[in-house]
Amino acid sequence: MQLSHKSNFYLLDKPKTWTSQDLCTKLKKNFKFKKVGHSGTLDPNADGLMLLATNGYTKLFDYIDNTNKTYKVIAILGYSSPTLDVDSEITKHDDISAEQLKPQIQEFLTNLVGESTQTPPIYSAIKVKGKRLYKYARQNQDVEIPDRKIFVERTELLEALDNKATFEITVSKGTYIRSIVQQLGEYLNTYAIVDTLTRTAVGNLNINHKNLNTNVEAINHNSKIMSLDWGEVINLPKIELDVEMHKTIKNGQLLPRNMFSNEENYIISIENNIVAIYKPFNEKYYKPEKVLV
Repeated sequence: MQLSHKSNFYLLDKPKTWTSQDLCTKLKKNFKFKKVGHSGTLDPNADGLMLLATNGYTKLFDYIDNTNKTYKVIAILGYSSPTLDVDSEITKHDDISAEQLKPQIQEFLTNLVGESTQTPPIYSAIKVKGKRLYKYARQNQDVEIPDRKIFVERTELLEALDNKATFEITVSKGTYIRSIVQQLGEYLNTYAIVDTLTRTAVGNLNINHKNLNTNVEAINHNSKIMSLDWGEVINLPKIELDVEMHKTIKNGQLLPRNMFSNEENYIISIENNIVAIYKPFNEKYYKPEKVLV
């Protein structure tokens, strides 16, 4: 069943070893979308939830209210690697019993909750002076990595067994779990790297969602994939217009203020499809901030 070329949001379970772009390319090629974007990169070493948008809805990521991500993490204690995970050569430093260090691991996770700063890993796609950090690393070039603010909403230690600690963590957009695991190692006076990483939730969407698309490898142009209701992704007031208003919106015309009841951005919808985002302009009108048609 070939999908129509309409804009939509999709929730997919990214397989391990795939890049985030691999997932976007899979949808774009098989269903001939003009554009496919995602709400947050997931490392090739990681698997789990990714929120994708197609065509016009790729313009709407900035309007998503809850961009926090939840991960299930397994950390190996006593080991280091250049990439802070098992994707590069690992080095053993210490024999560590996670069970014996369980109180300290719990203390570390508890202390993480709240706002703090983080230094992203050198093997990441962040640009510094116009160049990706991982390119500096591959070329053995020194570079000063700027810290960034992060927020940890919650943590939960699930298991401490042998040399591994398993925990769940909910963090703000742009937080690097590999750096948090590195911090854990330092807190325990040893080293630590990520063994496995699974994203279990994107905002309010989780792995139990009825419209989660799994078995991504098998998707082809005959597949039927399930989309999300955009109301699950974007929480803004909505005005539903008749089809006759399509041309007005497409041309970016102003709308009278008396159509709107408060000073917020508004979704303009036609046949329950988002066609624009409008915002206050002056005493008489609202104007388009994004037009999707």
